[in-house]
Amino acid sequence: MPTIISDSEILKAFACVEASPALVLAVSGGPDSMALMHLARRWATLANRSPATITVATVDHGLRPESAEETTFVGTHARALGFAHVTLVWSGEKPSAGLQAEARRARYALLTAQARASGASLLTAHTRDDQAETLIMRLARGSGVDGLAAIAVVSAREGVRLARPLLGFSKTRLTAYLRAAGVPFVRDPSNENTAFERVRLRIAMKALANAGVSKAALALSATRLGRARAALDEAAERFLDGFLRVSPLAHGEIDREAFDALPDDIALRVLARVFGLLGGRAEPPRMMRLERLLESLRSGQSEATLGGALLIARAGRLSFYREPGRMKPEPLFLEPRIASVWDGRFLLSASTAEACDGQIRPLGETGWMLWRRECKSSGLPAEANRLAALSTPALWRGGKLVAALILQRKDHPSFIPSVTATLSPSLARFLTRLPNTTSSALGKDTPIPYL
Repeated sequence: MPTIISDSEILKAFACVEASPALVLAVSGGPDSMALMHLARRWATLANRSPATITVATVDHGLRPESAEETTFVGTHARALGFAHVTLVWSGEKPSAGLQAEARRARYALLTAQARASGASLLTAHTRDDQAETLIMRLARGSGVDGLAAIAVVSAREGVRLARPLLGFSKTRLTAYLRAAGVPFVRDPSNENTAFERVRLRIAMKALANAGVSKAALALSATRLGRARAALDEAAERFLDGFLRVSPLAHGEIDREAFDALPDDIALRVLARVFGLLGGRAEPPRMMRLERLLESLRSGQSEATLGGALLIARAGRLSFYREPGRMKPEPLFLEPRIASVWDGRFLLSASTAEACDGQIRPLGETGWMLWRRECKSSGLPAEANRLAALSTPALWRGGKLVAALILQRKDHPSFIPSVTATLSPSLARFLTRLPNTTSSALGKDTPIPYL
């Protein structure tokens, strides 16, 4: 195992962040993350990059007495390399069950918030070993191509670009590199605790290695499965570009005949993407639930709910709505000239402080009735797709409806030009003026006004 990592290897590994103006390195003090920090310093020199654009972040989970000392250790070494260092503390009560999963969630929440605040990419020290371990963990859960595919070198998490430049290196090689360079690191005793699934799998993988199933082979399989996943995802996106239409009210439709002709693997991806988009959620529904839904659709089921969205299958088309009864967004208070995303589907902004007086909540049944009554009293048409309109944003002051922001029209008395509401960029990509819809079991839908 070579203990030297060449300049060309470093440049290739960090090519994924060349265009990033700032970087946040997630460094715990363990061998992998210490290698990330030292290799990032060499890359900065090779790429003529100022160390001032790189920040090292350490999360103190507060789970072990040594954690504060370890954050100090990382900070000392980071500053010696010319990097700024921040300690991010996971405060509050810790769960008695699922501790590792919750700690991981909290760690990423803290790290992504730090990266987002500085407009930086977040770098983690995942290695080839992590690829292999993840594949084995997901095999144990019966995962398909999506679950077994490789961890991506670059992905997105909570609006932050997440890069993993060390995926091509084994943990053994990185540790050997640190030892040869005289770089110290810390050992986390939880990595030896067999109460955790990943630790048990590491032990089991030694038996696999003895049987000829190496970590390198597992990582290679994950990479090849990743290529298959990318191809399926691309086919699903091409289908969506051709057949998904979304109205200004975030109501989506897909041609039923075209959907029914899709192979199951692509159809599942289409459903996952649409439910994620129109349900306003970052995470798609679980594969098992998607599979049951697809089977029901193939057998003629006409309505289903999943992931905060409602699907109504009619002759000739599939219609998707945000499920009004599942909406529980926190009231949004606008700030002048600051765009805000509401319910994951709409982009809202106000140009004046006066327009920010009130809160954004769903239009709902009460707002729908008030809006129609106002239109009727003003002598204006009150046509809209009721089911879609219920889940659109509205400006309220107390219990009074100020404006149905998506439905408002310039000739309506309640029109507020200083507040705008449009589809989020991910939905606006599919914006189309849908034709009239027909009645459903949930109420008569009438044409959507395009204002």
